[in-house]
Amino acid sequence: MALFDKLKETANSAKDKSSNFAEEKQLAEKLGSAKDSVKKTLDEGTGSFKEFQKENQKLKQALEGALARYEVTYVSGLPQYPKVKMGSASIGLNVMEDQFSFRKTGNSKDWFNDFDISYDSIIELHIEKRTITTAEVFLGAGNDANQEQENVICIIFKAETGEELTLRVEMLTGFTIYRQAEKCREFIALLRQHGILQKIEQKRI
Repeated sequence: MALFDKLKETANSAKDKSSNFAEEKQLAEKLGSAKDSVKKTLDEGTGSFKEFQKENQKLKQALEGALARYEVTYVSGLPQYPKVKMGSASIGLNVMEDQFSFRKTGNSKDWFNDFDISYDSIIELHIEKRTITTAEVFLGAGNDANQEQENVICIIFKAETGEELTLRVEMLTGFTIYRQAEKCREFIALLRQHGILQKIEQKRI
């Protein structure tokens, strides 16, 4: 009887080991499958990110023939683009010989369509002080004067519909608000250097 019990115990032990081996093998296969799935997802994500970077880099290049290109963000003025679309999405402002050419970038391509403003259609152009957000007032401990830099480009122009529109875009080139204000002054100086500003100002005389 003892021999029978021992044989039974050995058989059960072998069965348990076999069952454990099968479970471990199944678990290993599941882990391997999960690992492959994660790797595939990461590879696809990396590939998509690289494609986005490549496309965005291309979109951020100045147009051929541009005198300069600045990064701006939309503030207000165009009926088709409500202020809620503004966010921090950047737009390329290309200064051409005969017009401003606004072009989408990687983070504005989903809602912004390229458009141009002919210098002949511009009634007035000037730089305004930026609007300070509540967060900036709080973080600046109430020192509003330092935040109120002139880095908003205001372009009043006549649209193809005959409607007079006032487009406002805030300068992004320069990173800090002080450098952005400097870039706005550089922008005005460039327009003056190429006779563009004089051409616009003559309409007001």
